[in-house]
Amino acid sequence: MAFYRGQQGTVFFDKDAEGGKSELAAIRSWSASITKESIGTDVHGDSSHSFIGGMIGGTGSCEVFYDAPSAGDKLDFLKEVVVTNDAGNAFIELYLDEAGGKKITGSILVTGAEYGANVGEIEVVTVNFTFNGEVTMSV
Repeated sequence: MAFYRGQQGTVFFDKDAEGGKSELAAIRSWSASITKESIGTDVHGDSSHSFIGGMIGGTGSCEVFYDAPSAGDKLDFLKEVVVTNDAGNAFIELYLDEAGGKKITGSILVTGAEYGANVGEIEVVTVNFTFNGEVTMSV
């Protein structure tokens, strides 16, 4: 049985989903929470609730070691939070394995970024996002 380790997960990002994705360097961690609405299908006279699946969506975050990037997708990812009138068309691929076969992908809207510093420690920026449209999984 194969278990996946955190160091096998990588993140690819494309700020405008035009096929120019690149691997983000120095990712400490990422997370994604995929949700599905439950739609009640109860009818008068039922004695128990019944449901069907509805809209799918999700949120996520990435913790990025801040190393003063000067250009490229990592800087674009960190600055995506201050883009006004954002179309929510940035694209992300969250990989679970080194081979690249197991991943979660989709367009995202960056909703927050938390910057902070501790004396003597590596700075970490946490970027939060919500999926915008279809979420694709091959896990």
